[in-house]
Amino acid sequence: MSVYEPQDYEKVIERIKTKISQLNIEMGKCLTEEEIMSFESRHNIKLPQAYRMFLKYIGNGCKRMLDGCRLNDLECCPQQELSKPFLLEKFWLWEDDERDGDVIEADMQNKVYRGNIELVNLGCGNSYNLIITGNHQGEVWNFTDVGVQPCCEPQDFLGWFELWLDNQDTTDYFKDFVYDETDYD
Repeated sequence: MSVYEPQDYEKVIERIKTKISQLNIEMGKCLTEEEIMSFESRHNIKLPQAYRMFLKYIGNGCKRMLDGCRLNDLECCPQQELSKPFLLEKFWLWEDDERDGDVIEADMQNKVYRGNIELVNLGCGNSYNLIITGNHQGEVWNFTDVGVQPCCEPQDFLGWFELWLDNQDTTDYFKDFVYDETDYD
């Protein structure tokens, strides 16, 4: 499963609705186009189309996912300066970065902590975030206390959520990830 094409969104939405029903997951109420546009206007952004469709046709967050976590409501998502671009192109383990701590912190603020919203907080500094701006708009990335990386293979919101529905807490979003310390931002 990877990033879906817009022409496939309707089929994917229907599949996700069926799986949610079969798993008895209680979703939040769907948002109207006006509510989504109001959020976008307040933050001077355009949400990725796959996520907009999820909000309109499936629901705004959920009370409980099967592994005990919850999908954040749009208004409750911790937001990182949404209109500024997310600037990473590939993973970055700041824990292994040998530069001065102030330089690393500045890079984190200028590259990482902007242009994304937290979808799920897994605890212990670990979350999945939807990239809202920049070259990876629409993808879901894993944020931790030591670094950040895209899901491998890349996942848009619908692909990420459907993969979770299919595998719950055994989902391996990083099965194809190869660590090369010389290959990060």
